[in-house]
Amino acid sequence: MYGLLDANVTAAYYLARSMRSAKAVQCIRNIVDSVRTRATQHFLYIPNFCIAETFSVLMKYAFGKWNPHLKHTKTIDKRVYTGLVEQFQRDIHNGQVLYQYELSRYHILAHDLVAPIDHHYQHTRGKKRHVPMGTFDHLYVAMGIHLAHVHGSDNVVLLTADDRVANIVGRCRDGIPANTIHKLKLEIAEEVTGRKFGPALFPRCLNLKTATKKELAAIFGLWPLPVVGTPTIYRR
Repeated sequence: MYGLLDANVTAAYYLARSMRSAKAVQCIRNIVDSVRTRATQHFLYIPNFCIAETFSVLMKYAFGKWNPHLKHTKTIDKRVYTGLVEQFQRDIHNGQVLYQYELSRYHILAHDLVAPIDHHYQHTRGKKRHVPMGTFDHLYVAMGIHLAHVHGSDNVVLLTADDRVANIVGRCRDGIPANTIHKLKLEIAEEVTGRKFGPALFPRCLNLKTATKKELAAIFGLWPLPVVGTPTIYRR
């Protein structure tokens, strides 16, 4: 299975407090540790902009004492921050553990296959707040679309803890009604990308906050994934 990591789960792999869901932290650490120790043959991509986002999350927890996101926790010691940054740098260097996936024109074009769906359907963020995803989220899904084209849609999985990403991809894989496709002018995106909009276009998606053991096993073949030995990782 080819996994594409979202920034939120990547940051949580190194700094657990950056993710509210302990379940998501446990899941992503098992997946990455299994790949790290080569106990499985799964492969992990990370978009290059998610690398920047991950560094930014670590910076927030080190230097953002004023940030309202941190009102229920303390900032991390600067020595801890340095250790986390160095560990992440080692893991992405030459694709040691996580393979950097570069943004390209194909992903920019595929953005138009995602954004209209997101702006059409309301997705809840919090109890009352309905807001669409950001451009980076659209591009994250677009990168997954391109990987699905390369490896096959059932062989690629988006690994995220973003409810909206999971909702959008789930809707698209279940099938969007033909009248909605026409209403959203998706034929324009089809002409630009050369790809027919439909369920087969989209990769699989796991929301690691809510994924069941059965769903995880269906994606990876078994769950939990095996890990060889005890990986030496600097994380908190």
